[in-house]
Parts: sequence; structure tokens; C-alpha cells
Amino acid sequence: MDDWTDHPNYNCQITLSDGSQRRIYANWLHNQGLDHWQGWTCLSGARRLYIDKDLGVWNGECRNQLLGSIPEGWQLITHTQCQRPTCTGCTDDLMVAKHP
Repeated sequence: MDDWTDHPNYNCQITLSDGSQRRIYANWLHNQGLDHWQGWTCLSGARRLYIDKDLGVWNGECRNQLLGSIPEGWQLITHTQCQRPTCTGCTDDLMVAKHP
């Protein structure tokens, strides 16, 4: 199978630099080393949350931005700028919309 053909068990959609779109399995991006989005805008914190064992609320499993805590209060954010050199490899984090 050509790497950029639609995957049979896709769970997200990407847009390539030429504007074409492909349906892929999100973890394929991580497995291929194509998850380098440091500096990109990510919608985690609006579309994805992660709550740690101490009840801290984060924008995603990446823990890029602390949004507050369950006991003290927290707020959703509209977007964040990715600080990580690569995504976590967590399917849910990989599926959140991102753009340069």
C-alpha cells in the first residue's frame, strides 16, 4: 500500500501541502516519524483534556499546558502552541487538529 493512500481503518483526516486530503490511522503518523509539530497551533485544551492523578487538568496527554485543577477550577482554551519535539503517540492527542 502506498503510504499516502487512504488507510482502510482510518480514524482521522490530514491535508497535504498540495491541498489533497487523506484518511489515515493517526498512529501511523507517529510510527512513520511524521509527528513533529513543535511550534504549531494545536486545538488540544478545547477538544482534548487529560486529568492527572492529582486532579490537574491539562490540554492533552502531552501536558503541554496546565489548565488548572478539578478542586481549584480550570478553563477550556481555544488552542495552544505545541512545545514538544514530537507528539505523545497517544491516538487521541494525534487526532486533535493542528496547523502551522
